[in-house]
Amino acid sequence: MSDSQTGSGAKLNFTVDPNYSGKNLPGWFLMNTYLQRQLGVAMRFAPHDSFDDCRAAVLSNEYDLVYANPFDWVQYTQKLDFIPIAKPRDHYDEVYLCTTAANAIETVADLPERIRIASAHPGTLIHMVGLFLLDKAEIDRARLEFVFTGSYQGVLKAVLQKQADIGFLFDEIYAGASSLIRDRLRIIDKSDDAFAFHAFCIGPRLLPLQVRLTEVLCRMDEEPRGQMLLQDIGFTGFTPVNEDEVACLTMLADEYISGHEAIDLRSTSTLEIDDSAFMVARDA
Repeated sequence: MSDSQTGSGAKLNFTVDPNYSGKNLPGWFLMNTYLQRQLGVAMRFAPHDSFDDCRAAVLSNEYDLVYANPFDWVQYTQKLDFIPIAKPRDHYDEVYLCTTAANAIETVADLPERIRIASAHPGTLIHMVGLFLLDKAEIDRARLEFVFTGSYQGVLKAVLQKQADIGFLFDEIYAGASSLIRDRLRIIDKSDDAFAFHAFCIGPRLLPLQVRLTEVLCRMDEEPRGQMLLQDIGFTGFTPVNEDEVACLTMLADEYISGHEAIDLRSTSTLEIDDSAFMVARDA
């Protein structure tokens, strides 16, 4: 397949959610090489260090293929006409409410009056589900003070260093941590919704290759080189995304974003709240 068949003579560009490039960067470079060979096109892989930088670059039309978190791929479908084509097989994005095992917090009921929470970024599904877990436990949102670390590794660090009472931790980060790290954590609640997922999304220039690329991704586990790459990037395989899944996550993301923007904590709570509740911290 030549570049002209993709609708452009220019090289295509590929990036992934910073959480994944941060922990499996060599594997994703190899993934890019694999896809180029399978598709017969030239494609450049360029990772980003932060959620904001990655999102801004994609929304500036710098990329044609993105492995994105749920909130981001919803934006890309709405604003850029991207299409989610493949997701991890038998894996969904879930959230752990975690604290350090060294403190006295064993359940949500043990949380202090002012709850300092480490979260990677407010514009992620992990943050949304973390809030929903606290809502379900009838925790007044005015009790919450956020430190946004910029990454899930930053959340882990903030919790272990007692810079936060609890953290909204992506389940994959917990699963991938060493037993030494996990022994220092206590999980006080977790989601098990099995509805949200990261996905490979393609932009308009890759539409001519949609069927072929979907097939390549979803059949990686059927050949040795693909199996090795899946192991390198931490998956067992990929499966196609269907329209119902896209509609469900789009509706959920829209409801959360509109509701989040509408909330005025000072008018909906009797508790005093100040601007420190929205403090953004640099991930050291």
